[in-house]
Amino acid sequence: MMNRKKIFAMIATFVIILSLVFLFFLRNSKSDRLSIQKGSLVEAVYALGTVKPVDSFVLKFGIAASIRDIFVEEGQSVKKGDPLLVNDSGITFRSPFAGTITKLNVAKNETAMPGIPILEIQNLKEVYVSVSLDQESALRVKPAQHAQLSFESIRGNVYKGEVERIYPSNGQFLVRIAPHELPQGILPDMTTDVAIEVSSKDNVILVPLVAVERGKVVRYRNGKREKMEIRIGAINSEFGELIQGDLLEGDEVLVKN
Repeated sequence: MMNRKKIFAMIATFVIILSLVFLFFLRNSKSDRLSIQKGSLVEAVYALGTVKPVDSFVLKFGIAASIRDIFVEEGQSVKKGDPLLVNDSGITFRSPFAGTITKLNVAKNETAMPGIPILEIQNLKEVYVSVSLDQESALRVKPAQHAQLSFESIRGNVYKGEVERIYPSNGQFLVRIAPHELPQGILPDMTTDVAIEVSSKDNVILVPLVAVERGKVVRYRNGKREKMEIRIGAINSEFGELIQGDLLEGDEVLVKN
């Protein structure tokens, strides 16, 4: 009786091991093939941009002064020349352009210290996008390059823009992008995903990036499978440009799921 139980236990163990081995190979053999094609490839630099106002004004006093009266409040729209406040010397400060009061840091009869921001006005209707890049990316960006802008809360819509200039600022490399259009409701300090098109190539062999593993691909040609080294140049989010390696249009490459 004991021998029979041992035999059943051994058979059950063997079946379990065999099942595990089968599942292992099944899992690791799940793969697909993608066809190699020729096409155009646009290479881009990706970054997070911030919407900035074209016109912005911050009022500061050169000497300490008391605020005699205030004519505006935060969020209020003003026209060019509208009075903002009066100090204890009777000087009336007026808005230099049409915009919106975005900050008001003093109250009536309060003393404003020199150099401390009193209020800020921004033109919310005319904006640009500012992007900070690392050195490697900044070297590839030039004025007049095309840019694409997308917002987290408005997925599916892409807005176009153009690089106006690139310049250093306090250890950063800043890119100013002029949008051709923006959706309603976009305000300064909002963020946007930015893709700046730094190069474009036509009629090149496109290698799916998901098929490349440590600089190698598994190629299928005329029924034969071969693992081979390749080099890719420009890339986008899906493909790389083949610059070295024996891949032809119509070949297939292995992609593991």
